[in-house]
Amino acid sequence: MRASEQVMDDREAIDLCRRGRPEGFRVLFDRYAPFLLTLATRMLGDRHLAEDAVQEAFAAAFAGLDGFRGEARVKTWLYTILYRAALRLRDRRRHELPAAELPAVGVAGHAPAVEDRLAVREVLDRLPDRDREVLVMAYWDDLTCQEIAEVMGLTANHVKVLLFRARERFARSWPAAALEAGAER
Repeated sequence: MRASEQVMDDREAIDLCRRGRPEGFRVLFDRYAPFLLTLATRMLGDRHLAEDAVQEAFAAAFAGLDGFRGEARVKTWLYTILYRAALRLRDRRRHELPAAELPAVGVAGHAPAVEDRLAVREVLDRLPDRDREVLVMAYWDDLTCQEIAEVMGLTANHVKVLLFRARERFARSWPAAALEAGAER
């Protein structure tokens, strides 16, 4: 690509897809597949199952292009389709969120100890699915309340309530998980 050429935006790529042009599909796939694969891997805990979810999501997205009205960002639209595909796959086959897939978050840029990451995993595993999903979307995938609402088919206010309750449940469970992880050292 020459420097003078402009990078294709999402709406142009969607228009090309609607006209059956493969370059539109390629742009969207290259742009969003890595992000969607990370999300699906976190949700499903299995890379191969996550790849299936991404493939299913892209197939559903391109089969339903006429349903995309442009009211949401393309990223949010694809995220929503993937979220639903991953839920269907997860319902068929349940997996834990592996510690290796937990993001390394910490205070002042310091990565937490492995024990802390394991304690976070323990707490997340104990939470109801919906609490875990809303926390992962908000804190690891950096989605706004409005974007989470679009993905989950809820209102933004409902998401705020879910986040508040999920944080409370996480906080109540955190001391116990931290103590258990410390006792195992």
